[in-house]
Amino acid sequence: MDYSTYADILVECHDDGVLQATLNRPEQLNALNERLLGEINRLWLQLADDRNVRVVVVTGAGQAFSVGADINLVGKFSEDVEQSIDSSVQYTSALRRLMDLQKPVIAAINGDVLGGGLGLALLCDVIFMAREARMLTASQLNINVLPAPDAFLWPARGVSSAKAKYHLFKSSVLDAAEAERIGLISIVADGGVLLDEALDYARQLARRDPRMLSWTKRALSYNLRAAAPLLEEWLSLESLSFAREPVKDGLKEMRKVIGKER
Repeated sequence: MDYSTYADILVECHDDGVLQATLNRPEQLNALNERLLGEINRLWLQLADDRNVRVVVVTGAGQAFSVGADINLVGKFSEDVEQSIDSSVQYTSALRRLMDLQKPVIAAINGDVLGGGLGLALLCDVIFMAREARMLTASQLNINVLPAPDAFLWPARGVSSAKAKYHLFKSSVLDAAEAERIGLISIVADGGVLLDEALDYARQLARRDPRMLSWTKRALSYNLRAAAPLLEEWLSLESLSFAREPVKDGLKEMRKVIGKER
């Protein structure tokens, strides 16, 4: 299949049945804008029909995996609730198509990850995370918005209610060691070998019977798939959260922080 038409995703097909998809907006820390969300949706559909691809590895270009929704896109949400809803539908579709993809998807979290980027990473089947990377949890709360992906995926990945509430209520920043300890990720690796280790694991899986691997994934994902309507409901509520006045104040503070960092 032809994967050369993607502008914001670098796709590399390996002869061993492994496909590497790199979110490729490094100057924007791989923030999710409308085009990138559209390409993620299209990629999952294309992969579902490509029998030559048995395992997928997803990572980010540059210093981040993904910092979630692009700040310029988020700025539109508080002014135009229809825009917020449309983007929520697109993001929800991306998560559902990832959930439904009957091939193992491996996340290689190479750097900072938060917001919608964290939701994308945590929905992958196996998660490798660089020792130096950071995970900002429930970052949406910092701008007074419901953190729907975190609230859904933490319990889905087996994190206890006590730990989930403790960290999400205060938008904790977690390092890889703590994320592994509480069960959010699978493996911690040194940044220099993170992608090599993720690809090596993917190659091991690609040598297995693809049908049985698919069925095993489906069996292990039963509870997650059964709860998917809740994810859609909470993402809808998240999109409506942007219409509230406190969000504008939250965005002003966020832009100040971004300005200082730059």
